Amino acid sequence: MKKSFLLVIFIFPLLVGFVANKITGEDRLSVFDGYPVPTDENMIFYIQKSYNQNTVVYAANIGEDGKLDPKNPVLAYWRRYQEEGQKRELKYFERTFGYGVHSKSLKGKDNTYTFTIVSLKDMNFVITQSKSGKPIVATTINGKHANLERVYVTAEHVKIVPTVFYVEVFGKELKTHQFVYQKYIQKEQKN
Repeated sequence: MKKSFLLVIFIFPLLVGFVANKITGEDRLSVFDGYPVPTDENMIFYIQKSYNQNTVVYAANIGEDGKLDPKNPVLAYWRRYQEEGQKRELKYFERTFGYGVHSKSLKGKDNTYTFTIVSLKDMNFVITQSKSGKPIVATTINGKHANLERVYVTAEHVKIVPTVFYVEVFGKELKTHQFVYQKYIQKEQKN
């Protein structure tokens, strides 16, 4: 009896620890369960949040000539699913401190631009188009060149500005099309 009790005390935590550490990014895809999936034209990826279903959509801004708009190659806007699913532009505060895009042309590459997102400043993106005109976006996720597909933000929105706890990015590796995932944990603010 004493030996089996000791085995339970020492082995059970190891088993529980093993199961807890086995969680992969693919297991985290369940955070999107119950959320609508946007289907906007030229969409490249989207951001959803833990506190409501409103979604920020990022889409390639393709001009009448069929190429990316050199002044604004990436559009960011709301898809307001908590209301009627309507499209709404980002407000100044949202563009400046959350979801806005900063872009510039990539030197020596026609119809190719680099861009960043205010709230994902550790990620750099490159956008271009395939020969058929389809938008292509590349970034780095967990050390691998990848296409970002969606982002999930775990936050609490009880004040004017939400408190972000962590951000998870989900995509596919460019060459192998294998699933890639990375989690960014909010650093604690020191006063």
